[in-house]
Amino acid sequence: MILRQFCAPDGQLSYLFADPVTRYAAAIDPHTSQEQEYLETIQRLGLRLEYTVETHAHESHLSASPLLKAETGAQWLSPRLAELDDVDGRLEDGNTVFIGEGRIDVLHTPGHSPCSLSYLWGGYVFTGHTLLAGIAGSCERPDSDAGQMFDSIQKCLYALPAITVVLPGLLVLEKDSTSVGQERERNKDCQTGTTREQFVRQKQAKTHLMR
Repeated sequence: MILRQFCAPDGQLSYLFADPVTRYAAAIDPHTSQEQEYLETIQRLGLRLEYTVETHAHESHLSASPLLKAETGAQWLSPRLAELDDVDGRLEDGNTVFIGEGRIDVLHTPGHSPCSLSYLWGGYVFTGHTLLAGIAGSCERPDSDAGQMFDSIQKCLYALPAITVVLPGLLVLEKDSTSVGQERERNKDCQTGTTREQFVRQKQAKTHLMR
């Protein structure tokens, strides 16, 4: 199994992973500030980049997907609801993308944004800005919905096996990974016993303080 994590100066996390047999690879949420790092890693490991994939339409940074597409010929995939231009494919809940002998299963996890998707790859789930390490993602965008985020976390992500490794899209308090089991028990915003009303009220209060 080949997996590399990249952290941009603003704390945004992105990923490059590949099937070790075919060397076919995909990048999740590539950041423009790290284009050269991705290309160097691809070359060093002898990978063939097949796809670049977005978890949502990013408000905080520009995606490096168009650049990587031009450099490598990779296909650019995005959530169907993101309405991004010039993508090669639009993904929605239940879709499957094959990477060599492996597969990515697409999960719709709205809340941070209506278009937010998470991607399940073997024992890993890439959660974008929906579930972070220790907290839930922010609901500060105009199109955020705290109730939807609660449902995405509790009904979708927490339904995965406890040992599933959570790879978030943002570094929080130096934590760049976690597990479904840990988050069920210790997440500050959304544990197993947290009610929907408690979660929404807490997120609304945080959003109000930010304004």
